[in-house]
Amino acid sequence: MNAPEQTSVDVATSSPGEESREGQRASGGGHRRPPGARSVAVSLGKSAGWLSRRLGQGGGTTLPGYVAERIDPGFLADLGRSIPNGTVVVTGTNGKTTSTRILTDALRRAGLTPINNREGSNLSRGLTTTLLDHTDLRGRLNVPENAIGVFEVDEGNLAAVLDAVQPRLVLITNLFRDQLDRYFEVDYIATLWARGLERLATSTPIVLNADDPQVAYLGEGIQHPVLHFGLEDTRISRPGSDHTSDARRCLRCNVDLVYSSTYYAHLGHYACQRCGWRRPQPRVGAWRVDLGGLGGSSVVAATPWGDQEFAVPLPGLHNVYNALSAGAAAFSLGVEAPAVREAVANARPAFGRLERFTIEGREVCLALVKNPSGFNQMLRLLIAGDDSTTGLLLALNDAGPDGRDVSWIWDADLDLCRGRTSSIVVSGTRAHDMALRLKLAGCYDGETISAGGQLADIVVEPDIVRAFWLALERVPPGDRLCVLPTYTAMWTLRTELARRGHVGEFWEQ
Repeated sequence: MNAPEQTSVDVATSSPGEESREGQRASGGGHRRPPGARSVAVSLGKSAGWLSRRLGQGGGTTLPGYVAERIDPGFLADLGRSIPNGTVVVTGTNGKTTSTRILTDALRRAGLTPINNREGSNLSRGLTTTLLDHTDLRGRLNVPENAIGVFEVDEGNLAAVLDAVQPRLVLITNLFRDQLDRYFEVDYIATLWARGLERLATSTPIVLNADDPQVAYLGEGIQHPVLHFGLEDTRISRPGSDHTSDARRCLRCNVDLVYSSTYYAHLGHYACQRCGWRRPQPRVGAWRVDLGGLGGSSVVAATPWGDQEFAVPLPGLHNVYNALSAGAAAFSLGVEAPAVREAVANARPAFGRLERFTIEGREVCLALVKNPSGFNQMLRLLIAGDDSTTGLLLALNDAGPDGRDVSWIWDADLDLCRGRTSSIVVSGTRAHDMALRLKLAGCYDGETISAGGQLADIVVEPDIVRAFWLALERVPPGDRLCVLPTYTAMWTLRTELARRGHVGEFWEQ
């Protein structure tokens, strides 16, 4: 599993307040552990997980870690650093769950035993829960010598986790505007990331998205080995910048960036005409991308192992990026090309991320949406790009995990739905906000009525489960219902679908 020699040359290789408290617990908070605290933390943490599953309160992916951290604040730092082959940390606004899964599979195929938070609980308490599952009652990590940690980490919690586990590699997928009430603007998160990376050993490789200016700029002026990934095929791009761009100005001199091409949002080829800063040349670059709709994509990319062809079964351009990011991280770790190709080819959707299943003769596609860039990708793929979608269910909640601020829906290209679906149902605690957005996008002309009335152009049903069955009834057999919910709406609906046996439990995915 040795990387080619050129790799080492080319690879230069919650709320903010809540995240701060998470960080204090993750790194131990400077507190001395009382005698016996570790074994008590393990015992009570494991018991909390068992009780949570027994009472049907979820998969026990968060509570055990929370309990353990309260008793032993240094749990994550001590055990995270003791994994035999170190830890890989993956973060970003979009794609971190899928990228982590592909990378995990590649490492497994390379002969390692990955330890990861597969269920997606990505605050420090979720990582602690993962380690609890691999800890004996004395508080000792019980993993094989070929074990390696692969942790998906919430973008606001990254710096604290880096301090705690001191990973052997960091992968950052992208940075988009998301949950403004929790993360603020993108430059705030970029600053947190930069500070976290500064405290890492300079020998730690950093893998960055070359097409995202905010992410690529993290590699400027640091001593760490840096490997960039990105797209080189401009056939699938558009000239100029996108109206949803979150990176319009040069990070070095603050004048407008010039985009020669854009793939979506602010991902593309850019340069500053004043200071000369520009998109770095990716070491892992896809120079041919053939998009195949819901059937996935075919990609040929330059890599440290030469040009490689990848069959990406997950649909959409965003999943091409996910495959590239996971491949770049795997290559930087020395994984050989066949293992990466197989991992990409066998990728499957995580829960709520473009899951497809059939109910009553109708195909259902369930895809989480949480910000304009991700929402637009789903609309282009599932609505504008496929005539089989005749029914649409949009569910907008404003609970804590969704983000209280739902103003982002006004930057989503909902005009793409105009005239393309015969039935639209809106749901969630902010269903009427979504209905208004659809009306102003020209998606319907009739009156909005509640569920139980006569059929109309659009129906509002705040309860997500009732809305789902109503929407399904309005789709002809053989056609597709596209469900685009925010996080808590997705969670509620998916839990009910799992109870009825239509999908697997989320911790089994």
